[in-house]
Order: sequence, then C-alpha cells, then structure tokens
Amino acid sequence: MFNSFKKSFLLLLLVISTQASAAVVEAEGQAIIANRDIVSAREAAMRDASQQASMQAAVYVSSNQVVRDGILEVDNMQISTLGKVQNIELLSEKIIGNTLYVRIRADVLVDQGCDNGVTNKYAKKVAFTGFPIEHLSQGSLGGLHDASSAFPSQLAQLFRSGKDVTPLNASQLNLFSDLSSAATLRLDDGMLSSMLTTLGTMDVNYTISGVIRDISMIDPRTHAEDNYFIDLYNKLDFKSRKHLRNFAIDLFIHDGYTGQLVAQKHYQTAGLWNLDPAIRTGFSSSGFLKQDYGKKVRELQKKIVRELTEEFACKPFTARINKTEGSQLWISVGTAEGLQRGDKLTVFRRNTFYTPDMRPSTQLINTQQTLTIEHVGYGLSSGRLSGDAMQHNIRPGDMVTSH
Repeated sequence: MFNSFKKSFLLLLLVISTQASAAVVEAEGQAIIANRDIVSAREAAMRDASQQASMQAAVYVSSNQVVRDGILEVDNMQISTLGKVQNIELLSEKIIGNTLYVRIRADVLVDQGCDNGVTNKYAKKVAFTGFPIEHLSQGSLGGLHDASSAFPSQLAQLFRSGKDVTPLNASQLNLFSDLSSAATLRLDDGMLSSMLTTLGTMDVNYTISGVIRDISMIDPRTHAEDNYFIDLYNKLDFKSRKHLRNFAIDLFIHDGYTGQLVAQKHYQTAGLWNLDPAIRTGFSSSGFLKQDYGKKVRELQKKIVRELTEEFACKPFTARINKTEGSQLWISVGTAEGLQRGDKLTVFRRNTFYTPDMRPSTQLINTQQTLTIEHVGYGLSSGRLSGDAMQHNIRPGDMVTSH
C-alpha cells in the first residue's frame, strides 16, 4: 500500500499549514488474516491505516531535481512523516480472500518543522572552541580569566543531555588572532585543518566560537572607592544597581567543512557581584555560582543551549567520505548520529579554490548522485551509488549531505 501511496503522491501533494495544526483524515489499511485471527489482523490493518493517515496529512519531499533530455527526474527523494494520529474512528471493514481491509477517520496533529524545509533528524557534531576575553584586565576582579575556556566547556556539557547535538570540547583552541575583527566570514582551510588535527579523527559539522566582550562592573567606582565610610555603605547596600556586573559575548557558528560563517549572535546579561576585590573565585567554581552574577550567567548559558538546539535541528547534516570502491562509499557517521539503513544522502564534490589574496577556500559542488545507506555502524557506515564513484570523480574527502 505504501508503494501505491508513493506513486499517487507524485501526482498530488497535500501540504497543510507550516505551523503545528490538526487535520481530519480518512485512510485505508490492510493486513493478512493469519490462522483465522481476525482480531490481530484488524489491529495490524488499523496500524497500517494510521500510518497512511499520518503520511497523507503531512509529507515532506526533499529532492534534487535534474532535467535530462527535457524530462524532469527526481533524485534522492525522501519522505518522512511528522504526524501524530489520535481519535481514531473505524468507519468500515471488509474481508476479501484472506485480507482484511479497514477504513478509518482520525485527527492528525502535524508539525511541519523547519521554515527552511530541512527535514533531517540527524545529530550534528559541534565543536566548542575558546571564547577569549577581549579586555583581559576585566577578568582580574574575581579571577575570571579561566572564563575563556570554562564558558564553552560548560556549554558543551549542557548540550550532552540533548539528542540533536553531539558536542566536542575544543575550548583550548582560539580561532581569532584579532578579537576586535572577529568573526571572519570564513575560516580558511589551514585553520580547519589545524582544528581537525587537534580534534583527532572526529569530523565536525559546525564549530561554535566567540569572544567575551564585557565582564566589567556597570559602575567601576564600586570597587575603587577610597573613602572608608562610602565604601562601607556600598558594601551594606549590596543589592544596589552599583553592584551589577556585565556579561556580554559575541557567538559565531561556522560550517566545520567549508569554514563558512553561517550565524552570529550577541548575548548579554548582568548580575550582582558582592565579593571583596581580593577574593578570586575563578569562573568555574562553586563560589562563582553562589553569586547572583554566576547564577545569571548560568541562566544565559541555558538560554543559549535552548536556542542553538532549535537552530541546529534546522541545519543541514553533512559527513565526510572516507573511502570509495566502485559504487560503494564509506562515511564517518553512524548510529550515534541517527543514521539508518535505507537513508539517502546527496553526494557533493569538495573543491578547493584560492581567493584573490591567495587564501585557500572550500566549495561543495552537487554531483547529483545519491548514496543509499546499506550498513550502519557506530561511527562508520557504508552505502552504494547507482553508478561508479570514479566515473563521477567522487573521492575520499568529498561529502554527503541531507537537508
């Protein structure tokens, strides 16, 4: 039945609202009656009908369309259903031969996901690099110079509880030599190669870097008061705005394979800092978190993780080709990223060119070829093309992607 639905789908595509909504759908299902067990057959037919209802309510097609000799061909077609079926009503059933047919009416709750059309649910590998402090002197108060590595490390740790991102801690890496000009629109191949060497064999889809722009006191006079009585009053007035301390960062997301800047964001907050200037808690200590300032920074980190989780769920998934042999390809991802047997990925050729200032840069060129996954391991999978890899100049180091 699914095959017949797939054929009819090419003639008619029902697309409802891009936001979550409910649709009332009628659908048919069928099941073989084994050992005269009509009850089991009815349950199986109802499940089949529910699947058809879900697919009729919300179907996505992600395809690369190619015109050859005036004929439109659809390559790498992927269908995924996002409908939740509820309130199922059995309208009719009939038996023909040894097959039970049912017809149902059901409410299907549909969420068509990302506005940009991305439908893949693969986990993306994301490397978290250092967040250097732009004004180092600001870190002296409280001894917060370790924030440059502790802040991205804590972000990576918070991501570990989710499923859309596989975080890698690379907080020892600093991607920017000039903090005032961060971020560049593209990381060059030299920087990407250096990063890959540091991370070992773990290819990453994206890198998150940033700059800590401001961790100063809003009122710098708070800890610079020479008058004993005014200083004492300031300490007693510990909830005053004069004790607020800034925390502001710029955050950058780069494509891990091309170096292209894909997003940049600015975040800021403020909290009370009441400790004596001589006390140096460090950024990642319990003493820091006991401060109102530390709590506000932690809340900001959780907000960043929530926003980036949603953003990465709507970004393309890419993996590197490790080996080619005839029509068979091996890629550097597997069950950890959610890959399954039968998944289809589009093959891109990785091309290096040089900018006018002779800096190497990477471009991905669509080969119009589809890799169908046949074997899935934890960190390595393989599949086949319809043709020979060498005929299409597909080599190790090229990429596969899913949108």
